[in-house]
Amino acid sequence: MAGATTTLNYRERLATQMIDGAVVKPPAMIALGDGGHNADNSAKTPVESQTALINELLRKDLTRLIKEDDYSATGIGTVEKTELNGVSLSEAGLLDEDGNLIGFKNFAPKIKESDEEYEIQIKLKF
Repeated sequence: MAGATTTLNYRERLATQMIDGAVVKPPAMIALGDGGHNADNSAKTPVESQTALINELLRKDLTRLIKEDDYSATGIGTVEKTELNGVSLSEAGLLDEDGNLIGFKNFAPKIKESDEEYEIQIKLKF
C-alpha cells in the first residue's frame, strides 16, 4: 500500500503544543472509505490539507498503536469478516478521540470479501 500523509491540521496542533502546551491527543480510531481512488483505479494524490476521508464508510477503535522505529508511529485497525463486504476500500485514516484526522493514505481499490478479515496499517513518519 501507499505511504501515509500527515495532515497539516495535525502538524499545526503539534507546533501549538510546543509553544503553549496544548494537549495533542494520540490516535484512537481508524476510518475506512472508498473515495481514495481515481476512475482508472489509481490512488488519488494525497492532499495534506484534507480534514476527513473523501467518503468514510466505517470508523472504529484502533486495534493497536506501535512505534516501529525512532521516527514513526503506526496505527493498526481490523476490518472484521462481517464488515464492509463487497466494498472497494481505497482510503484509510487515523483519527484522534475527537474525530480529528491525523493522517491518511489512499490506495488502489481492494474489494472486501465476506470470508476475509483485513488488517489496515497506517504508518506516520516524523
